Amino acid sequence: MFNVKECKLGFNECVKTLIERIKSSGAEVFAIIDHSENARKVGLSLEPTIVIYFGNPSVGTLLMLHNRHVAYELPLRFLVWSENNVVKIGYRKPSEVGEEYDIRNKELLDKMDKFVEGLLSNL
Repeated sequence: MFNVKECKLGFNECVKTLIERIKSSGAEVFAIIDHSENARKVGLSLEPTIVIYFGNPSVGTLLMLHNRHVAYELPLRFLVWSENNVVKIGYRKPSEVGEEYDIRNKELLDKMDKFVEGLLSNL
């Protein structure tokens, strides 16, 4: 399931805050893809749309040890976009991804869900 949360912050502040929270939590930001900038480069217009890829290899690797196919879903990511001046954050709960790949480490997946929800709290 794709979850969507509206953000109270402006687009740039939302992205900046998420990146800061990810880094301060001990996780790593692996990549930031700016789809609106890429669209501009080819002469198209797209409202601000960024994907932030992040995670912790010591955690993600544990999931892959249960089922290597889950690597397709990793690292975790947030989609941040602006639509009609409303900033939204899209994401998938790690527990839902784990369920799709028959990963039964409920304790780990619950911790990951709490981690993601913590990153999104009060935004």
